[in-house]
Amino acid sequence: MRIEELLAGGVGRRAADGRSSATKRALLQVSRSLEALAGQLADNGDEFTIVSLFEHATYFAHERERYARLAEVGTVIVGFAGTEEEIAAARVPSSVHHLILDHDDPISDEWNVLLLSEPVTAGLVATDLASVVAARSLERGRLFSPTVGTEPSWAVEEAARILEHADAELAVAALAPGRTAVQRVANRGEQVLREELEAGWWRTLTYAAQLGDVERLALSDALTGAWNRRFLDRFLSRVGSRAPQLAVVLFDIDGFKRINDAFGHSVGDAALRLFAGTVRSHVRENDLLVRYGGDEWLLLLPGAGQQTAVTRTQEILEAWSAQRLPAPADGSVLTASAGVGVFAADALDLDAVDAAMYSAKATGGDRLVALPVTPPQGD
Repeated sequence: MRIEELLAGGVGRRAADGRSSATKRALLQVSRSLEALAGQLADNGDEFTIVSLFEHATYFAHERERYARLAEVGTVIVGFAGTEEEIAAARVPSSVHHLILDHDDPISDEWNVLLLSEPVTAGLVATDLASVVAARSLERGRLFSPTVGTEPSWAVEEAARILEHADAELAVAALAPGRTAVQRVANRGEQVLREELEAGWWRTLTYAAQLGDVERLALSDALTGAWNRRFLDRFLSRVGSRAPQLAVVLFDIDGFKRINDAFGHSVGDAALRLFAGTVRSHVRENDLLVRYGGDEWLLLLPGAGQQTAVTRTQEILEAWSAQRLPAPADGSVLTASAGVGVFAADALDLDAVDAAMYSAKATGGDRLVALPVTPPQGD
């Protein structure tokens, strides 16, 4: 791919302000453009280094051949965490330098591609926001806070931070092309190229975010802001076997029809909004609340165990009982029933949770019924 084609395709930069986020798909587009730019530099005979961080060994496995080709003509350094078996399965080519990262090291949660060369030094640095559920998929929809840039000093600084994990001699050699770029003054043509790359990359990231906002409107409940059934169906279709376990809670507001019939739909709507707000005030940002039916709500808590889910559910039921509806329904007693279960993310049994919730209602409501914990499968 020629540099002109990269520009025409709107390939770019800037820094996230703490509110911006990008999906894997958008980051992959920017990453591929940086890798293509490295290939263009190689074709021109320019010395380059590319430093990339992957969140997991399996992610590198998908990029192995591309990085092996780049390593034939430049210095290629990759970093990722994983077990001995996962790292072995990734089959890092001997021409590629591998930084083995610790899962507990914050750097292992980054998605980075940094290109260092005299003509163009640029990069992408993105931090995982740990928004697995809010991103529509536990494995493929994670959200990241991105920064992209073509300022040589910034790219070299980011690369040096990563290369603290590398052999000192390798780090010096790898940083050399970028440090040369820092010391020289770019001509006007190179400055225009940098500006176009930055703008294009940033458009790629922000356009995806804008599409995400539109998609969220289509996948959420207009009355309460909770996710809707369409969202849930899509979410469940994308969950993979590597996703964390999920605690699942199904709520039903006791006597909701009676409140609706006695005081009208405006009070009923107020009750639904109040219940959604009550649940949100007791869960984490990355927990998922779905309006499952008229007055039924499904709450997914990724990675939570049975005791945590039961405690959280009990807190929500107690908080709901303490709420008051607006007049003239302010004397109404508010209770709810809940079913609780914990499952492998790709083996959710919503029918079982539904049955547990109805068992709670059948015994008087204002309580929860927890399913027995299923022992993990395996030898």
